[in-house]
Amino acid sequence: MIEYSKDIILSSNFSLRRNLEGFDFPASMTLEASKEVIDIFRKIYGDKLILLEDLGEDELNQLINSFVLSEDCPNKLSEIGLVIEDDYILTINDRDHLAINIRDFNLDLKSAYRKAYIIEEKLDEILDFAFSQEFGYLTQDARNAGSGVEVFVKAFLFAMVDDDKAYFGLKQSLLHERIYIDKFLPKYYKRYADDIYILKNIGNYWKDMDEAMDKFEKALDTLVRNERRFRRDYQVLNSIKDEEIEDYIEIMENNLKLGMDKSLELMSKDIYGLKKYKILGFDTDFTNEELDYLIFNLTKNKYKGNRDEDRYLFLKEYIKER
Repeated sequence: MIEYSKDIILSSNFSLRRNLEGFDFPASMTLEASKEVIDIFRKIYGDKLILLEDLGEDELNQLINSFVLSEDCPNKLSEIGLVIEDDYILTINDRDHLAINIRDFNLDLKSAYRKAYIIEEKLDEILDFAFSQEFGYLTQDARNAGSGVEVFVKAFLFAMVDDDKAYFGLKQSLLHERIYIDKFLPKYYKRYADDIYILKNIGNYWKDMDEAMDKFEKALDTLVRNERRFRRDYQVLNSIKDEEIEDYIEIMENNLKLGMDKSLELMSKDIYGLKKYKILGFDTDFTNEELDYLIFNLTKNKYKGNRDEDRYLFLKEYIKER
């Protein structure tokens, strides 16, 4: 399934969110209260619990990009903790007191859901989670109240969503499946990123969670199938000749090599453009691994603003050394 959805589903995360009874939500809790919450979880996980400040730069970037951590987590006043296991990650005091994360589930959402609930059931025997008879499990983001389930999928859809009409048509059809799709707006962008979309679940008051997860999973599978189908016929549907695409590739490569791209928006546009044409079978001077490496490193949290000089220097130095 990972190979089948490769280059379509860029990242995914299933999150089960809970808060502790008797504490304010992380957005309004004091530093002292956040340390109390950390101590509660440290008694359960011991040395497995690490603090946000103990993460390396690359690991922090990975967790933010995969929706495990919020973008602004390094700037929060509360103490944030993590428990990182092979098949799940707990985040503590980020957006909620507890988030059980199963990342990169691709097209196997039901397994991610079951895995998270097994962990939650064990913790529920020890902890007193904030719960309302009327609203269900209480979360900082009211949209997640009820079951506390939050599903994020970042998708690269350059073939089937090629104009506003297709986008709004897809948006309407996914709403029937309780899925909301939106254009991706990266940090520091002034406009939406080309061809990148975020899918998220809507509502948390399902009587049958297995059925709800099954519907989301099937809708995601259909999305991947249709994107693959449209990619196969991309040039015919868009009336684009090989020579035109080769010209586009040359322009984008020169922009990167000659240092023409000085903003994150322009860098990303050209890198994802090369990635798109490489997926369609065209040769570029950059390998898939190099393009993914650049995407990962140019979006690191350490860079500030759309035109960070250090980001530009990193790209310039990378091009010089490759």
